[in-house]
Amino acid sequence: MKIQLFNNLNDIPGIEKFIHRFPVFATQEYANYLKEIQNCDVFWFCGFVWENITFILPFAVRTKYFFKRGEFLTSSIYLNEPIDFETEREFLNSITLFIKEKKVCDWIQQPPNWAIFNSYPKNSVFAAFGTYKINLQTKNLDELFNIIDTKDRSDIRKAIKEEVEIKQGFQFLSDALMLISATAKIAGISSPSQQELTYLRDQINVFISYFRGVPQTASIFYTNKYAWFNMYAGSKDKPFRGSNSLLYWTAIKEAKENGVLFFDFVGARINPVPGSKQEKIQRFKEHFGGELIKGYLWKMPVSKFRYNLYNSLIKTVSVVTGKKFKADIIDQERNR
Repeated sequence: MKIQLFNNLNDIPGIEKFIHRFPVFATQEYANYLKEIQNCDVFWFCGFVWENITFILPFAVRTKYFFKRGEFLTSSIYLNEPIDFETEREFLNSITLFIKEKKVCDWIQQPPNWAIFNSYPKNSVFAAFGTYKINLQTKNLDELFNIIDTKDRSDIRKAIKEEVEIKQGFQFLSDALMLISATAKIAGISSPSQQELTYLRDQINVFISYFRGVPQTASIFYTNKYAWFNMYAGSKDKPFRGSNSLLYWTAIKEAKENGVLFFDFVGARINPVPGSKQEKIQRFKEHFGGELIKGYLWKMPVSKFRYNLYNSLIKTVSVVTGKKFKADIIDQERNR
């Protein structure tokens, strides 16, 4: 398949006809954020079939010291229906060949957990993964409420009765970050900075629940007209029952009323370990009636020497600093 690389989204021929199909992570605005805040190079791969653009896939390269890490920012964006997994595989094979020949990066790392591919290229390392997604186009508000689990519907009604407040807007970012950062610290994961979220303020929606004036739960969504992505979430210790369910129901309603196509809870393990934290989180997501979209995360070394050297250095640093080395999702799933 013919592959062409574009440094600016607007340089892609006929892009105005397809931009409504792009998640926020494939937009020029998000690329500008990565360039400005994270010092990345960002471009878009286009795959041509019979001289027509059939696929688009945004890609970022981060350079640190003398290593170059590549990362796809979304899964393959189809410009034509129906979806053809074998043609997508050909597209991915062609891209990885292009990357190797042009030495674009030293390796392609695991994509973010919202980038669920339908297929994977040859010689890649992959793992099954998914996400819970609600199609907002096919149901009205009553139908969307009725697909929520009975217990959560009951909790939502109770929260409303007890006057739990849901507030929305960038002005509530500080309270939201307080809850999100505390939750992330307990989980041993990173949380977003005020700087990056301020840069993206036109692409995010902040929701927070309050009970008697005290923040209970919070979520930050990356948004556009295509989809809302549940990027960050947090809560106080033992939040008021139903406050989080009411928050998500309020966000789903807001997305629906604004003509958004999809609501994505972002990330789901396939068959999580029974009793694990992942299973508990996924059960909550599942209760909102979204479909489990199954696919793959994948990665690939381009220069095996530099890839192995980098991993050896990271593991050595972990030993020296006493910080536990944490494998990516792909390795976690493959080593279960």
